[in-house]
Amino acid sequence: MAFSFPTGVKRRTDCLSMILGEDIAEQEMLAWRLEPGELDPNNPLVTPATPWDSGSVFAHGTFALDPIDGRWKGWQASTPLTTGYFENYRRVTHLVSDDGVEWMRPELDLFPQPGYPLTNILLDFDSGGPSNYSSVMIDPNAEPDRRYEMFVMRDPGNTTNGSPGYIRGLSPPPPGQTHKRGMYRYFSPDGINWTVSEGPVLEVAVPGVRLVIPYENPKHTADTTYIFREPDGTYMATHKLGEPAHPGGLVPYDIFAEGRRVMARRTSPDGSTWSPFETIIQPDIYDPQDIQIMELCVTPVRSGYLGVIGIYLNRTQTMELHLGGSSDGRIWDRRVRLPAVSTGALGDYGGGMLWPSHNLIEHDGRHYMYFSATEGLHGDPASKSPSIWPFFSAICRASWAVNRYWAAVSGPGGDVVGTLTTHPLPVAGQSLTLNAATSTVADGTLQAELLDPDGHVVEGFSKDDYIPWHGDSTSAMARWTGGTRCPLDKCAVRFYLERSRLYGYAWESTP
Repeated sequence: MAFSFPTGVKRRTDCLSMILGEDIAEQEMLAWRLEPGELDPNNPLVTPATPWDSGSVFAHGTFALDPIDGRWKGWQASTPLTTGYFENYRRVTHLVSDDGVEWMRPELDLFPQPGYPLTNILLDFDSGGPSNYSSVMIDPNAEPDRRYEMFVMRDPGNTTNGSPGYIRGLSPPPPGQTHKRGMYRYFSPDGINWTVSEGPVLEVAVPGVRLVIPYENPKHTADTTYIFREPDGTYMATHKLGEPAHPGGLVPYDIFAEGRRVMARRTSPDGSTWSPFETIIQPDIYDPQDIQIMELCVTPVRSGYLGVIGIYLNRTQTMELHLGGSSDGRIWDRRVRLPAVSTGALGDYGGGMLWPSHNLIEHDGRHYMYFSATEGLHGDPASKSPSIWPFFSAICRASWAVNRYWAAVSGPGGDVVGTLTTHPLPVAGQSLTLNAATSTVADGTLQAELLDPDGHVVEGFSKDDYIPWHGDSTSAMARWTGGTRCPLDKCAVRFYLERSRLYGYAWESTP
């Protein structure tokens, strides 16, 4: 084969965390294995226990392993047991843990409740209305009063719960008006005492109208929004977007019956001014008709991003968690379109919907995802018109080994060899590191050969020259009788997989 290498395309040489479609020039007899999230045996970890979270302890927020004091912490939404519309009663509340499994509600004197002089409430209604989708970022090197940063969705004009119509700490709105619903920016010295800085930096479009038209305003966002700070100090937001329903996608009893949910992205140099949105994930021909994209929670990994995607099934009114990958945060690859965390039995926590939190937490070689697991459905499948039910949920978690999310395998299995061929890459003098495993049940083998840009096998680096590799490693060096280093300016690799799994690979300089 001769390779096509379009001008201006920069291919990744580091694919150790994940292989994406853009990394593959050719494949034969190949398929993709998903590594499902390992559920914590202690799930559910946090269940309703107080009057203000008697309905749900919800993961519209952030869980983190605080680099400042080493404790596990959560900033999540809680709702009381109510027959009213649950979003009207969401508060940001706080959780702490020494091990990530046993969680405590800290007793704080910020917002007392009847009979409870101390609570774990961080933002109550009288400070600016309901609050949820708290995106918390921690910077130990920031100014002392700005080490904790939070973007949180607030609805000051929602006066069903005692909201004053404005955000406490900001200049009051003009007479007869309220502050707008949207994402407000807060800072804190300790993650507990928060001071509003500005907002709304993004405004929620007109409630009840979810189609694309309201989003023409660059400040408009949706009622599911997460904001992330990039390593270079810039910001990225991911949020739901409404589009007209695709053919066969109309479900009359869904609360958004006339459309479908997709995922959008926007960026900001400073967290204050934002770019217009761009659509980044939509259902396509590889998806069932009832799939919609509800949330995207993003975590940086080697040479890209890992995304936990909330996949909403409007036909069954359920939601499950999928995995996706991206090299730039814009183009997302869903290698395996199966749930990485599935729903359980209806009526149990996790039987209805699974909602991911802001990001994954890396600890001791694993990536942890905290999520809210509901007992029930999003709405009434027996209804003749759009409906939505209250969400009753608890906090659970799942985890993956770091850099082990999906793998290339032989599609038919058995003794059939699957092949994956990369693009030619400028890797002269570099060595190839493998993130792979071979079967221990049967005699699995992984082999590789180097190809020049014209598709010819490089002498001394053929499949027959390869020293077969067996085992399980995230950092195994590929070896040929011709050596370990690429002898040409630019080489491609063809992998041969027999009862083996290739999670990733990387070209690296070696001493």
